[in-house]
Amino acid sequence: MKCLNRNVLIGLGVVAVAVFLLAPAGRGALPLLLVAACPLSMILMMRGMSKMGSSSSPAAPARTDPQREIERKDAEIARLEAMLRDGNRTDRV
Repeated sequence: MKCLNRNVLIGLGVVAVAVFLLAPAGRGALPLLLVAACPLSMILMMRGMSKMGSSSSPAAPARTDPQREIERKDAEIARLEAMLRDGNRTDRV
């Protein structure tokens, strides 16, 4: 029963009680609810996992100190300007 989500079971129970009380002719659908429990539960769990994954993107860059980042970029600019002055354009960045 590891594939069963508690919310799905509660929802299916409510639907089963409603069908049992309000539509006695539809009682034949109750076994279908049991068969649908696992697939519906898996769909809900997959949606929950995808929402969790999108909230914390692994591709997001780590926050750095802005002053350190400015110094790093200034050093890179100075290095590139020196390469242009020296005519050494074959070096790769």
